[in-house]
Amino acid sequence: MTSRLYIAGVFFLLNGLVQSVAFAQAIISIDTQSVIFCPAKPEQKSPPTFTEKECQQSSLFNIDPQNVELWLKASITVTDAYLKRKQPSALFVFAKMSSEVFLNGESIGNNGTPNYLKQEEFSGDMDAKFYIPPRLIKRGVNEVVIHASSHHGFLTLSMPIHFIGISEYGQTSEFFKHDLLILLSLLGAMLLGCIYLITLVFRADDKEIPVLVLLMLAAASGQLFTEISRVIFNYSYPLHDLRLIAIVVLSLIFGFSFLLFTLKKFARAQKNLWLALVVPLTLWLSFMVVGFDGKSVIAILVPALFSVVISGLSCWKIRSREAVSYFIAYSVFCLTIVFTFGKFNSMYFYYIVTGMMTFLVIKMVHHSVKDKKLRKAEEQQLVKLQLKVDQLAQQHSPTTLQLSSAGKIEIIPVNEVAYCKAAGDYVEIFLTNQSQSLFSGTLKSIEEQLPSSFLKVHRSYIVNLDEVKSVISSKSGAASSGMLALKSGHEIPVSRRILPHVRGVIKGNVARV
Repeated sequence: MTSRLYIAGVFFLLNGLVQSVAFAQAIISIDTQSVIFCPAKPEQKSPPTFTEKECQQSSLFNIDPQNVELWLKASITVTDAYLKRKQPSALFVFAKMSSEVFLNGESIGNNGTPNYLKQEEFSGDMDAKFYIPPRLIKRGVNEVVIHASSHHGFLTLSMPIHFIGISEYGQTSEFFKHDLLILLSLLGAMLLGCIYLITLVFRADDKEIPVLVLLMLAAASGQLFTEISRVIFNYSYPLHDLRLIAIVVLSLIFGFSFLLFTLKKFARAQKNLWLALVVPLTLWLSFMVVGFDGKSVIAILVPALFSVVISGLSCWKIRSREAVSYFIAYSVFCLTIVFTFGKFNSMYFYYIVTGMMTFLVIKMVHHSVKDKKLRKAEEQQLVKLQLKVDQLAQQHSPTTLQLSSAGKIEIIPVNEVAYCKAAGDYVEIFLTNQSQSLFSGTLKSIEEQLPSSFLKVHRSYIVNLDEVKSVISSKSGAASSGMLALKSGHEIPVSRRILPHVRGVIKGNVARV
């Protein structure tokens, strides 16, 4: 099963890379390093000449249309290879802003209504496309002019403009589709993990550990879904602020759950001390870091680094294999985050987190199996202890059984009773010498008189454990799941529900003898 998952993962990765390369050939970006921008004048409806003294040249990613109205001019070079594709084209603008776009001096559409005043601006979509009539696009250098403003939303982003360029006409989600299949596969794996952990939470005696792992996996799943929501849904640009905040909050939930899990494993006594140190530090650093990608990285990296320290201290103190395995896994986790810091919120993050969660879930399954074995061993010890108690109690229990039938009272030594069987309003008493007696009453009233060496193994049978020779498989079509073979040659059915207990009692009884 594991090998199949690895093969599937490699397939999805290679498929995504191939699609990425093929798709990249159909994208032409503007010259991002030589963009001229000018502040708009009130009521200015037409583009400026871009020679005004207030105009500046800058990189596209340093231009900020937030809370202002701007005009941008950039060049884009269209190649013969692109034109030979003879596909409908569109200009794509991925940015937190409303925009009106001109290509080679002609308007090709609006995304919202940019304006000097907030109340006059209608917010556009975060990712927009503008159809380009074939007559407007030409081989060589093309001029792109964009009228832009961004008055809505409540966050100020360090890089509000992400991409401007030409590609084949299609949905904006097409730009991200080469990653989508892999990300959806990872999301599906995470959700399946969540379902498994939910069942584990209900079965576990100590629920804190599985709950924390479930919280981590749920936060990572939520972060992944929020990340790909930009691909699945086309939303207005003010909602992008909420999306970024959700990603950071989910990163904090993951980071703090990770820390709590480590403290639960290795430092319960110092839990409050570590929390008092790490939580404020993580929140402060997340607030101080510029850029929401950096904030989400810090929200996970800081608790993870302290988890490395805590597990390392545990290794030094107790030198257990488990502590060493956690220390190594945590260290690898942190190192991969550091080395992929600039791309952490891309697919790298979800590969890293999926690997970490796989490690934790495997550890939990391993501990669950060990706990089951331990509980089974404890149950066996309890059975032996109970048999010993019963043996001592039997020394003071009645040695005879008084039976009433047809007005007569018959006294039978209990050690001569092989088993009892309910028969309507009577109970049949089968003795070890192959004879039998009939008792007027219920099986329950007989059970109350018998010592603990007798066990009710079926709703209609009570058996003397000293007379049991073996447990045999049930006959075909029998309602019970097992049979008891007695020394007398009789076979007694055993209820399916109590068969495991009966096996344990008989084993203990044999060991006692």
